[in-house]
Amino acid sequence: MSVRHTVSFAAAAAALALSASPASATIFYSNYTPSDTAASTVGVGLPLTRRTPDGAQSFDTAASSSTYCANIYCTFFYGDTVTTSFTVDSTFTASHMIVPIATVSPYGNRRSGFNIEKLEGADWVGLGFMQVESGLVPGLYEVQVAFGNSSGSTFNPAPINFEAGETYRIRTNHAAGAAGYLSWYLSDTAAADGQSYQYSTAPGAAGPLAYQPAFALTDGGALTFPANSAAPEPGTWALMLGGFLGAGAMLRRDRRRLARG
Repeated sequence: MSVRHTVSFAAAAAALALSASPASATIFYSNYTPSDTAASTVGVGLPLTRRTPDGAQSFDTAASSSTYCANIYCTFFYGDTVTTSFTVDSTFTASHMIVPIATVSPYGNRRSGFNIEKLEGADWVGLGFMQVESGLVPGLYEVQVAFGNSSGSTFNPAPINFEAGETYRIRTNHAAGAAGYLSWYLSDTAAADGQSYQYSTAPGAAGPLAYQPAFALTDGGALTFPANSAAPEPGTWALMLGGFLGAGAMLRRDRRRLARG
């Protein structure tokens, strides 16, 4: 093969590599490793992706009855809440959050919210939230839901910008619906003093948590692992195959030219 052809092929291969789109989600911040099991999308008004935890995840510990409501008359003011704070070391815009949870709603569907708030001075300022409907999470699942805000019965997706060096927190609440409870599972990341706390109406259930509730902030892409890999898309594979075939054709032409000498 001539030098000119070698250089041209190398340049084409480099261009293809740069154009390859990531096949997996970007996980901007996480205190645990989300599952790589197959995900399914459920829900209409509030789209939600859920997956079964894989064999590497046990989630033996939950923030006990983390948004528990004792009866059908449960309201926001009587439910348990869990809060956990964290400081990010880079600036990014996340559109989704993943949390491993289990729900039980014996009297009907229940909606729980996960508010995202930013610490500004001494105050926590709301930035948006995600919601989980218990009817869409029958048992233990990891769920991925978009950030957004509600206007009546309409959910409006709204990504959140997280700034490097700033502190944020996640706070659960009872958003709407019947009685029931949601258990938010803990990661194996130890909680610092005052970082993760459970507030409860149940006797003895309130107090600081030894570990942080598990969560991950993502761009909503498909979770295939290893995360953030730049595996070529089908179209890119086709372009690369065409490049290899073209290089082979040039090599054959060079050999015939040399043979005719």
